[in-house]
Amino acid sequence: MITRFDHVVIGVRDLNAAAQRYRQLGFDVRPGGRHTGLGTHNAIIRFGLDYIELISIYDEAEVRKSRLGRQVLIDFLREREGGLLGYALATTDIEQEAERFRGTELLVEEPFAMQRQRPDGRLLAWRLLIPGGYAWRRPWPFLIQWDAPDEQRLSWEEPGTHPNGATRWTRATVVVRSLESAIDLYQRQLGLALQDSGEDSRLVARRVTFSLGASSIDLLTPTGEGLAQQVLTELGEGLLEVRFAVKDLNQARSFLQQDDIDFEPEAAGPGTLLISPQHALGARLILTKKD
Repeated sequence: MITRFDHVVIGVRDLNAAAQRYRQLGFDVRPGGRHTGLGTHNAIIRFGLDYIELISIYDEAEVRKSRLGRQVLIDFLREREGGLLGYALATTDIEQEAERFRGTELLVEEPFAMQRQRPDGRLLAWRLLIPGGYAWRRPWPFLIQWDAPDEQRLSWEEPGTHPNGATRWTRATVVVRSLESAIDLYQRQLGLALQDSGEDSRLVARRVTFSLGASSIDLLTPTGEGLAQQVLTELGEGLLEVRFAVKDLNQARSFLQQDDIDFEPEAAGPGTLLISPQHALGARLILTKKD
């Protein structure tokens, strides 16, 4: 059963520089480690069980042989400094999730094991299900089941203290070519509940919203020239933007101002703040007042 958001993945060309940049945005960034045999390493911005993963390449040859993105990740980071790559949902039964995809063209391979060696030498292990065979710039999430209990993982990687006041991931916005096909997949294969639908005048798109606990996923398809169409043309289907709740929006605004970080107030409606994608290495990150 899919239970919650797990993490959003932001690809970056230079991990150390990206970690420093995201600290300037007010996030508590900590070393993650290396993905054994996959050629990537990461840094973690943890809120609770949910987190942001900054991922970069340290060995292109290993990445080409990996399951997660192969040449997709290499090409993505050759063409730009960074950007939103994908997102993961957590499940308590990854074999059951695989059954939902069985008989479709998206079950390219069965769930498989992965691990990450932390700087302290500890190994974090999990299993992944990647619909369609690779995870990056897809209109759907990949699925993760952790080996260790939640309490143990949080004792190894404690939630950060974020100067911008960020507390959790609240919404993922995904642009798709066919809204009807995406709705069917999110309902049938992912088992998520359709919450709402309508028009998004800001992004010039039709929208449907799926709920997942206290968070939600918006699927959009463009209806004219606008940001949704621009992202679809330039990057293809996949994540368009991600929202995070903050304790105090004024505190977040003050923090960004003191570090000369550009942002756009009310960019996604009242009580929101869009960090300049240029400052966020290509990612559209929206801060919103805590519910």
